[in-house]
Order: sequence, then C-alpha cells, then structure tokens
Amino acid sequence: MSLKTKKKTRASFGATAPPFIDYLKDILRRYPDGGQILKELIQNADDAGATEVVFIHDERSYGTESLWTDELGKYQGPALYAYNNAAFTEDDWKGIQTSGRSVKRNDPNKVGRFGIGFNSVYHITDVPSVFSSGHLGVMDPQEKIFGGREGGFQWSLEDEEDRENLMNIHDQFKPFRDILSLVSRQEWSKIIMEDQHFDGTMFRFPLRNEVSDISDNLYDSDRVVQLFDSFIADADLSLLFLKHVTTVSLIHINIDGSVNTRLEVKSSVPTDVILRSEDNSMTEGSTRFKLITLNSEDHKETKWLVTSCTMKEGNVEKIDSLAKKLSFFPQVDLAFPCNEKRDCSESRLSCFLPLPNNESNKTGLPVYVNACFGLTDNRRHIKWQEEDQKHDEHAVWNELLMKEVLPQAYLMIIQDAIKLAQEGNLQVSSVYDLWPDIAEIQHKDKWRVIALDVLHHLFREDVAVLSLAKDERKFISPSEAVFPCNGPTSPDILATIKRTLVSCGENLVTVPGSVARAINETYPHHESLRHVTPAFLRGVLHRIGLHNISKEDKLCLLEYVLSDGKYRELQGLQLLPLSDGSFRSFTNREEDTALIDSNEFPRALLPCCKHLFIPDDLSPACRTHLKQLAREKLFKVINIDADQVKEYTRRYLPDDWKPTRTGLVKWDISNSQHPPLDWLQEYWKFLNTHFKELSGFTGMPLIPVSPPFVSQPVLLARVQQKTTLIFQKSKQSSLPEQLAHLVNKVNGTVVRENEWLKHQDLDSYVLCPSPRSVMKILMNLDSQHLIRELQTSSDREREELKDYLWRLESLSGSEKDFLSRMPLFQTMKGSYVAAQSKQAVLLGSGLTIPKELPMPDSVVQCATEVDCRLLKLLKVNLLDTVQAVNLLIDIVEKGTCSKEDTGKIMTWILQHGQIIFFQNQTLKHRCKNLKFIEVNGELKTTSSFLDPRIQAFKIIFEPDIFPPALYTKTPQMLESLTDLGLLNKEVDVPPGHLLHAATKIDKLHVDSKTEALKRAQVLLKMLDANDLLSKFSREELNRLKMLKWVPCAKPGNDKSQRSCIFCPDEIKHSMFDDIVGHVMPLMGKLSDRVSNKLGLKCLPPPAKVIENLSILILKAQKMADPDTNLDFKRKLNSI
Repeated sequence: MSLKTKKKTRASFGATAPPFIDYLKDILRRYPDGGQILKELIQNADDAGATEVVFIHDERSYGTESLWTDELGKYQGPALYAYNNAAFTEDDWKGIQTSGRSVKRNDPNKVGRFGIGFNSVYHITDVPSVFSSGHLGVMDPQEKIFGGREGGFQWSLEDEEDRENLMNIHDQFKPFRDILSLVSRQEWSKIIMEDQHFDGTMFRFPLRNEVSDISDNLYDSDRVVQLFDSFIADADLSLLFLKHVTTVSLIHINIDGSVNTRLEVKSSVPTDVILRSEDNSMTEGSTRFKLITLNSEDHKETKWLVTSCTMKEGNVEKIDSLAKKLSFFPQVDLAFPCNEKRDCSESRLSCFLPLPNNESNKTGLPVYVNACFGLTDNRRHIKWQEEDQKHDEHAVWNELLMKEVLPQAYLMIIQDAIKLAQEGNLQVSSVYDLWPDIAEIQHKDKWRVIALDVLHHLFREDVAVLSLAKDERKFISPSEAVFPCNGPTSPDILATIKRTLVSCGENLVTVPGSVARAINETYPHHESLRHVTPAFLRGVLHRIGLHNISKEDKLCLLEYVLSDGKYRELQGLQLLPLSDGSFRSFTNREEDTALIDSNEFPRALLPCCKHLFIPDDLSPACRTHLKQLAREKLFKVINIDADQVKEYTRRYLPDDWKPTRTGLVKWDISNSQHPPLDWLQEYWKFLNTHFKELSGFTGMPLIPVSPPFVSQPVLLARVQQKTTLIFQKSKQSSLPEQLAHLVNKVNGTVVRENEWLKHQDLDSYVLCPSPRSVMKILMNLDSQHLIRELQTSSDREREELKDYLWRLESLSGSEKDFLSRMPLFQTMKGSYVAAQSKQAVLLGSGLTIPKELPMPDSVVQCATEVDCRLLKLLKVNLLDTVQAVNLLIDIVEKGTCSKEDTGKIMTWILQHGQIIFFQNQTLKHRCKNLKFIEVNGELKTTSSFLDPRIQAFKIIFEPDIFPPALYTKTPQMLESLTDLGLLNKEVDVPPGHLLHAATKIDKLHVDSKTEALKRAQVLLKMLDANDLLSKFSREELNRLKMLKWVPCAKPGNDKSQRSCIFCPDEIKHSMFDDIVGHVMPLMGKLSDRVSNKLGLKCLPPPAKVIENLSILILKAQKMADPDTNLDFKRKLNSI
C-alpha cells in the first residue's frame, strides 16, 4: 500500500488563479480609462503592420428582430468601433483570447499585441467583438450570453453554415455591414460569400449602459467625446514614432446617420532628405523629416526632424544581454519640431506612442524622446533605478539607454541638423534650438545630468557646431570663434558689433542664450575663448577703417569704444558724430571741428549748421563722454558766440535760399533742409539782444512776408539797402489788398504784420505804406521785369495802381520818366501800353469812339478822371472825337487794317454821320473820296453804288451794284451814304451799270425768259424815261445794241408768244411795218431819242425787204382778188 493511500483525507490546499472577472477588474484599476485606450489599439495595429486606423463613434441603435441569441439584443445600441487595415494572424486570434499573456513577448519589434493593454477596452464595454481575416468573434467574459459557461463565440468564414448565419441573421451583423461599408468601401456579401476573408480588422465595443460584473463604469456619448478629446490633445505626437501607421481618423455618426470626421491625422516622410550614419561608428541610424498633418476644425501641418539611433551589438555588453533577455531594441528616437517654436516644458517621453502628459514624463529638453522603454504595469510611467528597484532589469535598461544611446542620438541629430542647414534644408536657428537649455532643466536632476553629458560629448571632439555670423551655413568650432561681449550691452550695439566684425572677416558667432549658457558651463578651458572688448574693437577699427560703416552703426560703436574712458586711443578714428549724420575724425584739424551750443547761443539759431553740431539725440553715455572731451580739449570741439552765429548764418543758408530773381526765398517748415518753425522768432530775439543795426545782415533772408505757419510755406525777404519791401499795414495807413497783390506780383514784397518782427533799424529796410513808398519800391525794381508783369496784370490791378499813385501831389523828373514807361494806359483794343510818345483819346460824355474800333496803338484811352490827371502830368496830347475819327480814316486810306476792321470803322462813322459830318465838313469830304466798299477785290467809293431803296434798281441790277448789307442796316447809315454820293436817281445811273444789267438780261433770256422779260421791260422804261443813252460812248452803245435785252412782239401774225427779247439791231421802228412787218420785230412806243440812239429808224436791210415781199406774193396767191385788198396794195406800193 502506498503512503498516499494510508493518509487520511484532508482539506484542499495550494495556489489558485483568481476568477477571470476579478482579474479584469484588477487590470482596469491599474490601467487608465481615457485616450490611452485608443493608443493601445493604435499600438496593436502598428504591431500588426497596419497603415490606417479609424475610430468610429456610432450613436445609432440597431434592430433586435433577427439575432443569434436574444441575450445579444441589449448590445445593439451605440458603440465604439476600431478599424485598421491589417488582418489577424492565427497567433493574433490566440493572443486575444489569452488576456495578460502577450504573444509579442519574444518579438522586439512589437510593443503590445493583445496583452494586458487590450483589456483596457473593458472600461468601455462588456462584450467586445472582432471581425478579421477568416473569423468574427464575440467575447463574453461574464459567460452569460452563449450558455454552458462559454466565454464567447466565433463564426468562421470557412464554415458554410456560419456563412449562411452571417448573411441571414440580418440585425445581428448589420453594425458590421454599415461600418465596413463606411471605412473600407467593401460589400459584406462579397467578403462573406466570395472572398471568405476580410483583409483588415474591425473591433466593435458596445457602450456599457448598465452596471455589470466587470465594471460599474457607464459609457454614454459624452464619455466617448471625452475619450476622443483626450486623444486629440496628443494627436500630432501619436504618429511621430510609429513604424507603420500613417493615418488615424476619428469619426462620429449621430443618431440619424450623419457622418462627421472630427479628426484626421496623417504622417509622411519625404524621401529626398534622409541622412544615414557612418558605418564605422558605435551606432547606426538615420535622420529624416516627417510631416504630421492634422485636419479637424483647423488645418495644421508640423514638420519634424526625426533621428533614430541604434547601438550596434558588441559595444555595450550589458545592453546586448538585456536586449536579448527582455526582447527590447537598443534604439532611441529624437524628434524636433522645425517649423514652430515649442516651449521645452512641452516635450515629453514616448514609448512609440506618447506617454501620459504628466510631470514625470516631461524632460525639459527641446526634443521629444522615444525608446523601447521598460514601463510600469499600467504603461503610464518609465521605470528608473530608484531605491526600491535598483536591480529591476527594466529600470537598468532605461538607465543604459539614457547613458549610452541618448547622447549618441543627440549628437547625431545636432550634427545631421548642421548638415541639413548647410544644404539649405533647415534653418540655422533650428540647429541652436536643438541644444539643451541648462536653465530649463536645472530642477530636473536626471535630465540635467543627461544634458550635461550630451554637451560634454559635443565639446570633447571640438567639432564645428557654431554658425558663423557672416555665413550662417558655415560652422566652426568654439576654439575658432569670436564671441560677443560678456557685459551688459544693448541689443543695438551688439548687432552693430556683429555687422562690423562680420564685414572685416572676424569669425564672429552669435548664439542664443541657451547655447551661451551651455558653452559657459560645459566647455573645457572656457577662459581661452575669445570675446569682444572695447580695446579689441578699437584695434579692429584702426585696422579696417570706418568708410563702409553706417551712421547708426558708428554711433553704436562710438558708445562702446568710449565706455572704458580711454579717449586718447580714439586718435584718428572717424567716429566724431555731427548732426548732419556725417562723422569727423578725432583730430585737432580745422576740418574736424565740431560745435557745441549753449543756453545763450542755442543751436536753434543755426539750424542750417546742424551738421557742425554734435547730435542732440546722442545716447546719454556718448554725450557724457563727448562733453568731457570738450572740457579736456583733447580734440577740436568748440563753443559758439554772437559773431559766429552771424557768420555761420550767412555761410550756411539753405542752397535754395541763395540769391534769387525776386530776392524772396521759400521757407518750407516741412522741408528738412529748411529751419524749423521757431527759428526766425528766436533769431529776431537774438538780433534785438546783440545787434543795434541790421547793416551786417544785408542779403540775408530774415524778414517773413507773413507770419509763419506749420501748414504752409512762408516767403522770406532779404535785408537790403535798395529795398523793395513795404508793410501792408502801419499805425497810420495800409495798402489796399489789390495793390498789395500787384506789388507782390511785380517782385516787390508786401510784409504782413507780425508781433515779434520788431527792431530799431527795421524801418530802413521795410517801408511804411504810402503812394510815395509804392513809387519808390517800383522804381527800385528791375524796370523790364516790372513792365512785363504789369502787362500781364489784371485791369483791376493796374487801375488800382493808377488810382493809388494819382494821390501823389507831384512827380519828380525821374518819376515822370519812370511812370511814362509803365504800361498803365489802355489802347482802344484794351491792351495796356506806356504813355511815352503816345496820344490819348477822350472817352467822356457825348459821342465817343467805341473801344472796339481799331484805333492805332499810338493812341491810348483817357477814360477816367485818374487817366486825365496822370496823362496831363505826363504831358500827353488829348484827342477829341473828330480828331480820333480822322485817325481812323487815315487807317482806312492807308489800307493798314483788315476788311473786318474797315467795316467796323465805317459802319460806326455812317451810323453817326449826321453828327460827325455836321461838325467837320472836311471829314465828310474825306469820306466821299474814300474807297472803303470792296467789290470783287476792288475798293470803291460810295458813288459807285446804287441806292437799294429804289425799286427799279433792285429789279434790274445785281447785288454787287449796291452797298453791302453791313452799311445799310439802319436808315442813318443810308442817309450818310447818300451824303457821301450814293446814286439814288435813275438819271444818275452810269452806262457801265446799264450795260451790266443788259448783259445779265441777255444771259437770262434763254433759261429764265420770264425774269429776263421783267428786267428788260424795267430797263427799257428807265432808258426811255431818262436821257441815259446820251452818256454812252460809241463803243458802249455798240455793245448795247448787240445784246438781247429789248422786249418786243415777234413779226407776223403769230400771237402764241406776245413778246420776246431781241437785240436792238434786230428791231425796227413800226414805221417800217409795210416793208418788213412780216419778217422783223417792230416797236413804235419809244421816244424818238431812244429810237434814234438804238437805230430803230434806220432803213431795214434790203434782204429783209425782199423776204417780206416774198411773203406778200404768197399771200396774194391765196387771195381771191388781190386788187381789191387795199392793205395788200398799200404794202406792195410801199416796197
């Protein structure tokens, strides 16, 4: 019998595993509820090789009619989904069912594949389900749904019955159908029936809405929103160190099915800029840029510089052994945001995904640190070798990473950043931003030690890590550099020193405070480094000179090189500033003089000499030192007195104030080259205080024409002996405004009142207003210019001047000569001319010559009492109206005026002829003989024309026989023309006019017989009534006889046309009716005088008599008895 069988029965004893529910509760107590849940799922997806992860918060509830089991009905409500595009492996299916025992345990490339971390989803749900590769499984840790104490159920896509169930139990699997369609664009039926495989993974976590055995933590929509929010806070960091996942999205579907993407974060790595480490180093790694893009309510893109550094095996034995034992990878990643400034307090640790944002995970370094750290059970903290875990292998591993790998990674990222900066792919400022800032980590002992270790590594090799100020892409070592001055110095001075030293080739480096602190605290033999001092800078300036240095820089350099009080070392340096911005050298030469003003002689008196004064805006430090220089008389610096003020005022007037034609200069307050507003008032105070006479200031523009104003320029007049200045007002009188304007216009100057413009000698240079003063000013002006200006002045201005000068009681000889040469009197044309060698026409009451008549320019108007007085004073001859008309007749006679002007003259004379001719018969006689009426280019006297009032004249004569309408507008004109010989009687009509009328009838009778007949009848009647033909010469009479102009009936018995037009030679007197009555027109009504003159009574031509006989013979043949026809017999006997 065995010993075992002999023993009595005892109570059971031995270690037991806790119920799975209790195990889960313990995990949930230690594992945080919040964004870490999503991070765990992302980490699992990354381990699986997924590139895309999508979280969906679906608030919809699905149907419960067709379910696998009714117990699943209460899990058809709102749920959280997690999708990624990597499919489960067989190990994954096993791993998800073995909570707390990760299948990645021996794989250093995987952080967590469904170990303890996955169980954090039970914060949210009681029944997680997963669909991937060839299965869909539902997990039920409470073992309440599927019976038989089953912890879940799995459908296989390889099983035909399971496939039928997946297709036909519609409500149960519709959540998967909808979400798969949304995120993967795949049809459920195709995946289940055709592919029998889902190339991705979909988790569904129904939100817990009632207390369960697992947890009393209820999850509603607000809790999911908080879950998303906590993830969004770290979203830009979440993809920074992942190996595979490049996209994470957060999607919300509300109750009515509306889809909204709350967040999409993407990462990408440009392949054109990747730096890899050298093969001969202890480490291997690479540096690259990584772009993280966030799209939510705003778009944000962050560019990161990421360095991965791995310790090669065989260099650190302890790292090698722990890496194998823990299945960890000895790699440290550093990430630095390139395109934005982030506070060092924000950077923190990551274990592929960012660790919780608490103080223990913040480093104070400018870089974000990632590594395969050993973490606490809840994955919230890194283990360190503290008192209670000095031998903890995970803590030892972490310490080794920080000591051995992190410094190498930090050196690598700085050196690679320098390379990228040299290539232009990274800003140089980013290189310095990478340096640890000792001040930021002074209270973080662990990270301070690590930072100092990094810096010691950096400086130990004395590598080129400092950017040259001259060429920021060129880097040098600290031992080669010149550092800015140490003492408290203004930023402007520091910037100037930088520019100066850079320009002369010094290896100046400018580093931010963090880099300067790092060098001061960790660089070995720090005192050997070169720094800028006043003596160092003076030496440089003596060597390079200051020709190419700006004014502002020189002032800054001056302050710095003066600061140690060693003034004598300034000898020869061109750093002595003057107010015009130029610089003199520190010497004793005259040309290097600098002026210093005083209260008695302020620099305001010499604004145009400001270039000789030291600037009044120098820094207090410079001013103090330069005043001391003046007191010590080391260099040429002097004070000013009254005579120097006078001399410098004259020598340094503004360029545009030099002598001008008018003697006036424009003082423009807004012009920086002109004195300021308060200068002139101060200057007159100075004159009144220090000078009794102004003779020493002649030629200087010191007299303001009007009170100065800021808003507009002011004219200044010069102090001069031969003055042209006059006050507008005095206590006794004032200049009229219009006259003041004229004085100014002709280059005189009217000075307006100014309360501070006073001096005991001023009246010698600015006259009081009076006619005599105005005359004196005008006579002092350039006479030719004055004449030109008066010619262009307005009528009112000239009349105002004459009216003012008229008040003079007398004129001196020189005044008369001057005034007679001024264009102050108007010609009849209205232009103003001088009275010298002129006559004047009186334009008073009664008949006066109109101004529009072209009177000779030798005649001026005497239109007013002022004109009369001044012209008499000037001894000018005054003409009355008749004398003026004679001048006009002279113009017409000589033909020196235009046709239009002739018309104006003669129409006026004709209109007023009764008055003018009555007053002067000689004038009337001149007008009778005056050829002023033009016809066909020929001028004729009045007697060459007919009176248009005679009706017969108007019928038979052409318009050019009458005076032009210009001269017949009024009855007065016609009467004057009659007085001057206008033909108004038929008996006076000359043969030429009559021949002209007959010629016109001759031309008209062909085309205008009626008009011709009308004219012919009037002409014939006029000739018959008056003895006009006796005035014809033989030649004229012959011409008249050859023209067809006599109206007469045709010969014979044809009465169809009673009258026709014939030449006189074609007509015979009716006394010849018996012998030619049948062949020639006959006329017997004219007087014998006219009939004889026209040849009507001359014997008819024999041919016409024979022709007439032939007609009688024909008529006789037709008669029954010719012998009984007495008329026939008489005519026959007459022949």
